[in-house]
Amino acid sequence: MERAISRLLKGRNKMSKLFESYLAGQVAGLMEFAPMYWPTINSYKRLVDGFWAPVKPTWGVDNRTASFRVIAGSPKSTRLETRCPGADMNPYLATAAVLAAGLSGIEKKLMLTAKAIHETNEGAENIPRAPRTLIETTRVFRSSELARDWFGDDFVDHFAATREWEWRQWLDAVTDWELKRYFEII
Repeated sequence: MERAISRLLKGRNKMSKLFESYLAGQVAGLMEFAPMYWPTINSYKRLVDGFWAPVKPTWGVDNRTASFRVIAGSPKSTRLETRCPGADMNPYLATAAVLAAGLSGIEKKLMLTAKAIHETNEGAENIPRAPRTLIETTRVFRSSELARDWFGDDFVDHFAATREWEWRQWLDAVTDWELKRYFEII
């Protein structure tokens, strides 16, 4: 059994081809499933360049600044940490998104073409950053064929409508920051 596992794990960083396809699906699907990872207005305030929260669809080996952290151990323990979701996500929806993206990668036999990043996003200079607002990611989600394929039109339309409603509620709110900021200049 040990030899069979070793043969499977001859790829880079002790990743099997199956693992690489799963990871490639994760990287490819991140932005299409973003509202399932970052569902609130405040979700986007933690996505700050140069800090620990990942802001790009990247992967790295034991790199906590990457969206997907490969922890290469023994042949039986190489694993993946999905670092995108924030504490404000619904764990069931985020897990569904993670599995759908990864399984899509396996189904399509995606190749992991992106190189691993190093340090604090070193190697990710040409990778587009995640959108900074809920409405931007919701628009991507609503038009995503990947999301519709895995979750169906009814779910995608309904969930996107809830995120659009959340955005409209925020647009209508007057925050403490606005009160403090604009009362001082009057």
